Amino acid sequence: MRENTFDVPAYKFFAWKINDGRKSHTYDEYELLISNNKSIIAIPFENIDGLKVEEVQTLLSTSDIVISGSSYYSFNYGNGSVSNHLDNVNWFYFGPNYLNEHREETIDKLLEELMERDYMSKDEYTKRMYRCFFERYQDGSYEKTKERVKRLEMQSNNR
Repeated sequence: MRENTFDVPAYKFFAWKINDGRKSHTYDEYELLISNNKSIIAIPFENIDGLKVEEVQTLLSTSDIVISGSSYYSFNYGNGSVSNHLDNVNWFYFGPNYLNEHREETIDKLLEELMERDYMSKDEYTKRMYRCFFERYQDGSYEKTKERVKRLEMQSNNR
């Protein structure tokens, strides 16, 4: 891994869209379809980063939003065939009621708040992915993310 960074190139972040014409889906529907790779579209987070919740809902034509942090591998076999593997380890479901309350917030801030709230309760693998998100999409530098993590650890110790 590169020195002085939490940004791991293998970690990718996606928004998900069930491609069935319906505007609303449950957590369980996403879980089933994502695990089976059926009727679902992965949208790179870069395509929605900075948009307000209501803009993301309009863009994806959905009332709920699912975002995942995943390890992503792509292999080119040289003969024109490419194999992709997406490991959906961490995914976040935001239901319609919650999104309506937060529709003026940006989607990256919504995810940031959730990750900060849950950070200390996660295993080390998940924390690494969260730190990657913080550095890549929120802080812009290793030093700022390191300060954030230190703040989260201190808050946890003071409880």
